[in-house]
Amino acid sequence: MKILIVASDFPWPKIQGGHLRLTTAIEALANLGETDLFALYDYRRSVPALPPNVPVERLKTVARRGTAHPFRWRAAWLARRGIPLEVVMLGTDAAARLELETWAADEYDLVWFDRAATFEQMGRPHLGPTIIDLHDLEDEKALSRVQVIRAGPSRGFSTATFRRIVAVAQARLNARDWRRFQRSVAGGVDRVVLCSDLDVRRSGLANAVVVPNTYERPERAVGHVDVGHPPVVLFQATFDYAPNMDAVDWLIAEVAPRLRLRVPELEVRLVGTPVPGVERQHGPPAVTVVGVVPAMEPELARADLAIVPLRYGSGTRLKILESFAHRVPVVSTTVGAEGLQVEDGTHLLIADDPDTFATACERLLTEPGLRTRLVDAAEKRYLERYERSAARGCIQALAREVATDARKGDARPPDSVSSN
Repeated sequence: MKILIVASDFPWPKIQGGHLRLTTAIEALANLGETDLFALYDYRRSVPALPPNVPVERLKTVARRGTAHPFRWRAAWLARRGIPLEVVMLGTDAAARLELETWAADEYDLVWFDRAATFEQMGRPHLGPTIIDLHDLEDEKALSRVQVIRAGPSRGFSTATFRRIVAVAQARLNARDWRRFQRSVAGGVDRVVLCSDLDVRRSGLANAVVVPNTYERPERAVGHVDVGHPPVVLFQATFDYAPNMDAVDWLIAEVAPRLRLRVPELEVRLVGTPVPGVERQHGPPAVTVVGVVPAMEPELARADLAIVPLRYGSGTRLKILESFAHRVPVVSTTVGAEGLQVEDGTHLLIADDPDTFATACERLLTEPGLRTRLVDAAEKRYLERYERSAARGCIQALAREVATDARKGDARPPDSVSSN
């Protein structure tokens, strides 16, 4: 089998959830046959190199240029109805598109795009039977953001109120654009991939299938039983991602003050790619903005509790699976845990308002029996459903199915998805 993978980013080193998902796909597909990898990368990085143990036949890396000024891409978005804001922001990278056209083979048995936006950037090429990993349902994410914005405090008409009105209108328009875009993309390829059964049902896409987020089994779980002094609460995320930025604001403004009334010496550690709004929260020892780390194990070993305070989003959270694998207890919102086959009070604690979230954190910092019971069940659930081999098996079975259907002439024709 001859395979092409087109990636929106070069995923080594694996410093975020999307990188973990992409490397799983690359390694699974590369073991099926001769595989070419075409990967974009941030122009501010040095030219990346492939790890020696990844069996890719050919590699092409192309620097991804910076995005235009926000005013320019917002204006372009308003002029291009039906294309989501985030896709317009990326623009059409003509240089990268030309590189792909000249470098790729004429035809492949299977083509895998790791993002729908990258498929659009590259001109929606037809180089063989194609699968696109949608990851999340961006329309659902935009609509859930509307609910968060509208639930905020209202203080009569002001500049802040006007901005909220604009933000709600923008999010609603963008949700419609994402739904149209997802249908359009799905209609032109053989399969699209999502993280959970929940998102497949929500999508209404007849050719959508599940490849779950998974995490590679660690050699040794680094979590610990006894709570340290001071207790450490970990929130790991890519903080240039809007749902995570909102989560930091909610955590620091609403949850942490309530939790410190009960656990005064608590330390909150924010680990991941920072942005100025998050960096301003740095105020040790109460809040430490750690930034990017070369490996998460030392931070997980330090943590007494991992939290996922997301108020909107889609897909599933790899950070929860990573904590499960390392036996670190978890508190999450409903949105943070959705899509995973987990139960409140069995595998983790779930809470959606500041008081109950703080209470759940306090319980897991002060009740040893509860900590042990939850991490035992969480580790078992991870091993049953979310260990990395599960995703590898799904990807390889899907690839074989799509390639075989194409050889038989049974591939799905374009525009054959449900319009529900």
